[in-house]
Amino acid sequence: MKQSLFFLMMRYKIFYAFVLLLFPLFFYATTIPFEYIDGKIIINVDIKNKKHNFIFDTGALTIISSELKGSLNEKKSTIIFEATDANNSKSTMDLFSTNELKVSDLKFKNVDFSFADISWMDSRACKKISGIFGANMMNNKVWRIDFKAKKIIVSDKSTENSAQSVSISFSEENFTHVPTINVTIRKRNFNVFFDTGAGSGFTLDSNSYNLIRDNNFLTFEGLLSQSLNSVSKGEKQLDMMEVEINNTVLGNQVIDNSNDSRNLVGTRFMENYIVDLDFISKKIILNTTGKIPEYNSFGISFAPAENHLVIVNQLKIPQLSELNVGDKIIKVNNIDASKMSLENFCEIKKMMDNGQIMTIQNESGKEFRLEKKNILQYLN
Repeated sequence: MKQSLFFLMMRYKIFYAFVLLLFPLFFYATTIPFEYIDGKIIINVDIKNKKHNFIFDTGALTIISSELKGSLNEKKSTIIFEATDANNSKSTMDLFSTNELKVSDLKFKNVDFSFADISWMDSRACKKISGIFGANMMNNKVWRIDFKAKKIIVSDKSTENSAQSVSISFSEENFTHVPTINVTIRKRNFNVFFDTGAGSGFTLDSNSYNLIRDNNFLTFEGLLSQSLNSVSKGEKQLDMMEVEINNTVLGNQVIDNSNDSRNLVGTRFMENYIVDLDFISKKIILNTTGKIPEYNSFGISFAPAENHLVIVNQLKIPQLSELNVGDKIIKVNNIDASKMSLENFCEIKKMMDNGQIMTIQNESGKEFRLEKKNILQYLN
């Protein structure tokens, strides 16, 4: 009887070890749900048992709203951090550390961060944003981003790529851990930041873009992007170009340019994959989902300015030639926009996100019926 019990226990141990080998993530995974707003991944971060909205941003060091200063038991460092935002604008920032940040059941110790005024993010997201969950908080873990399920799965075990996936080695910036990868676009090599805080496809600075541009592109005019320390305005071109990574051709992808931006790839590209960010093995795995690049837009975007609703960005195509950047809009569908409030703006934004048809009226009383389309069709 004792011998039978011994062999039974041995078989159980072998089976248990086998299960561990087959399902290593089961015992280590943490699931974090997220909202996906304007190309930004927004997660909940607990600070002393209070939930705060943070942007999940692999392109930045952790930033916390100045409004929370004094509430994190923070310790000031002697280090002065020189930050560079997505528009390549530089600034110096005091550095602090804290043990008060928690996401789901993950507790973070000695997190380096800076305080900053990020109140401008609230109106863009139509919710209170308290910080940026930066790449320095992702070190030594694997972060799987599933855009369809809107969840991030975190583990401390590296994953293997399959025959249907693309594995990309990355290097890291010192201190921030921001990942950089190498890509080939139209036979030219570029180093780009892998930036979940950017809502673009591939964005190249003007010098890089001019090396690969052709005569077939779309042009946007107006407010192009806003980041931590800067606003980018002017014109940008947008095109579809063949991208290759690690000798794997990924087909035509959305490429745009900016005078101020550093070279980066954002969530408009990533959302077509299930993305594994492996900060243990320093690799990114793109798991295919069958999705193809799209750029759905009404061709214009709005922002509130001095209690008015104003066109701040516009696609320059003949169908929109009677509208201009700076035009005041007094009505959107049935919503009175003549006296704009944040509440009204968020109602309009929600309608634009979920709708396919929009009727607007400008200050002179003229109406325009706009349809949301995949604007990449204008490149054909």
